[in-house]
Amino acid sequence: MIESWLFVLAVIAVLMIPGPTNALLASSAHQQGVARTSLFIPAKLLGYFYAINLWALLIHLCSPVWPNFIHLLHVCSAVYVVWLAFHLWKASDLEKHNQHHRSIQPRQLFFSTFKNPKALLFAAGVLPIETWSNATNFVLVFALFSLVLLPTVVFWMFFGRAILAGQSRQIKADLLYKGSAMLLIMCMLPVVVRFF
Repeated sequence: MIESWLFVLAVIAVLMIPGPTNALLASSAHQQGVARTSLFIPAKLLGYFYAINLWALLIHLCSPVWPNFIHLLHVCSAVYVVWLAFHLWKASDLEKHNQHHRSIQPRQLFFSTFKNPKALLFAAGVLPIETWSNATNFVLVFALFSLVLLPTVVFWMFFGRAILAGQSRQIKADLLYKGSAMLLIMCMLPVVVRFF
């Protein structure tokens, strides 16, 4: 069984990060409505599922040949977290993203999620190593991942739509990005400490 379920906090923090997939969800909810955008949730879930497991397979295949490969990925993941937090602190390009993507399709969301570097972060350090040790752990972790993904998707659909429509005076995109940067750093500290 999995020793610690604290990885759920890191999963929440990483999924809440404003990025291309979350911006696509917000843009789609703004342009096509929440009901139609909710049909895109399986595309995002499948994109993460395939990408995370592909990275995990690559790690599993490379570890016997190159034992330091996982350490290199841990360092890359830590650098990515720091860079992303810094980038989020000074950027808020949700509106620009909305202008560039007018007609969003589930296929587009799937490939955006599949290519997202967050999948490497999940496979290399956020999800427990025991995830791939047996089928029970695998099903439990990905069921929990799916349960955590749903509220974050709903958050981005409703609040992203409100920000893009100008309905929220208290929450602006730059404040949301700065809050995400702080949440990311706070929740990822235990994961980064575990790397080293």
